[in-house]
Amino acid sequence: MFRTAGKLTLLVVLVAGSMVVGALFTRMTGTPRDDETSLAQNEESSATPAPSPTATETIPPYTPLPSLTPSQTLKPPPTFEPSTPTPTASPIPSLTPTPTVDVSVSIPGLHGAESPTPSTTPGCKPRDDWKLTYTVQFEDTLSGIASKYGTWVNELAEGNCITDKNLIVIGQVLRVPGDTQPYEPEYECVAWEPLTPFNGTTTVPTTGSLTFNWRGPQAPKYLIRIHRPDGTTYEQLVELRQNDTVDITVNLPMEGMYTWYVYPLGNDFAQISCLEGGPWTFYKAETPPTATPSVGGAP
Repeated sequence: MFRTAGKLTLLVVLVAGSMVVGALFTRMTGTPRDDETSLAQNEESSATPAPSPTATETIPPYTPLPSLTPSQTLKPPPTFEPSTPTPTASPIPSLTPTPTVDVSVSIPGLHGAESPTPSTTPGCKPRDDWKLTYTVQFEDTLSGIASKYGTWVNELAEGNCITDKNLIVIGQVLRVPGDTQPYEPEYECVAWEPLTPFNGTTTVPTTGSLTFNWRGPQAPKYLIRIHRPDGTTYEQLVELRQNDTVDITVNLPMEGMYTWYVYPLGNDFAQISCLEGGPWTFYKAETPPTATPSVGGAP
């Protein structure tokens, strides 16, 4: 028993000695013990805080860059040009009025109505017993047509349901009395010739009278028309002759250029199928004033 206990004691002593030797060996070789290592780690952790873990950056997958679209080549800047000014309209010069031939003055039937549309009596019918018809021509008048067919203007208007006797138009067909169309003479339209004063003369008298002579178509009547320098008109109807005498002091008193015409007329006072004569001109000096006799005979 004592022998066993001695062995155990010897074993314990050996183990303890081994541990002491191992500790000494460890100290000698510089290897810290476990408790020293733990102490050093605790001191380092208390001195410097441990860094927090850094979040890991996620790298997106690689995407290739889109190819660049080539830009358009810059064009050279436009050349500046001043705008063309709009030309202003030139003022239209006013026309100087010239004397016109008015064939409707004082001679009935010389110039008929042309464009107005005639009005008719409502419910009226043209006369059935008038079998002849007449188509209105240029410069016709109802009075001239009535005279041609031997009737009155009012009767002709009523027979054709015409309300206004002054309104007839070219091409209008009228019923007229009679059994046959009246005879219309043929006119020879010979050339006109002014005799006195001759065309363009400047030697007409300034007082007294002036006789106008001409040659032209043979017509029953003539209308002589003289345009004065101020635009006024003198006219006279003559029958069966180709001349007319005019009082200068009364009818041609002013100085200047005069223009005159002759119109051949039929018995109905309408111009025949021949053209008028003219225009012809003459120049007349100013008519001297008439001397006024002094009172009492003293100069």
